Amino acid sequence: MPAHQYRVVGVEFGKETPPRSFATLLPPPWREGYQRIDLLTHPDIPRTVRTVEEQAEYWARRLGPEPGPAVVLGYCSGAPVASALAARMGADTTLVLVDPAAPTAEEAQELLVELATGMDEDLLPGDVPDILGHGPAEALAVISDFLRSVVERCAPDLPSDIADSLTAHQRAWLSYTLAAGTHGGVLRDGPDHVLLSEAAAWEHTGRARVHRFPVGDVELFTSEEATAVIAGVLDGMTPPTPSGA
Repeated sequence: MPAHQYRVVGVEFGKETPPRSFATLLPPPWREGYQRIDLLTHPDIPRTVRTVEEQAEYWARRLGPEPGPAVVLGYCSGAPVASALAARMGADTTLVLVDPAAPTAEEAQELLVELATGMDEDLLPGDVPDILGHGPAEALAVISDFLRSVVERCAPDLPSDIADSLTAHQRAWLSYTLAAGTHGGVLRDGPDHVLLSEAAAWEHTGRARVHRFPVGDVELFTSEEATAVIAGVLDGMTPPTPSGA
């Protein structure tokens, strides 16, 4: 099927270090016209925990209707939104997930420590508030107050609204993590294809065809064998079995 007859949408996270993007995993002919969603650019999530379903509905509206088959790609904790988005794009939508995972409450706490100590190297992990046991909305309120205090401690004369703008990306990351953790990683009927790096696991049953690669989670996004699998999906052919599977 020619590329112009397929809609290819990727659910990603901006400003990752190291970066991961489907733009490097897609076969070159398919990169033009690729529609990239950066989940952390949702306008509400720096200040409000939006459910996975609410986020999927927002992005479905932003994409707008388009006839014909589509492929939705998602990775890591973006898998639940990718799944919910694919469900909203019609029955003729193929869902491809890479290293799908759902964050735990402990991982949200670890992320808060990582982001806060990255902002202020004098902070110790014990200086970071404990958000375990809080509901998502309450946890985000604690996070917002704390991150604002970190910025204001470094720059005492900085207005609070500017401090909030400087921490918007960190709050968006944590808000999304809280939402995905609450969601529990439940997917629609199931992805059609799952691509796994060497350390990843897939324990679900269902129709998904699982492809394993002997590379790390970042290297997978530049793997020629993984690109060949994606090419097979996009061309409507049976993907080749990668070496090391």
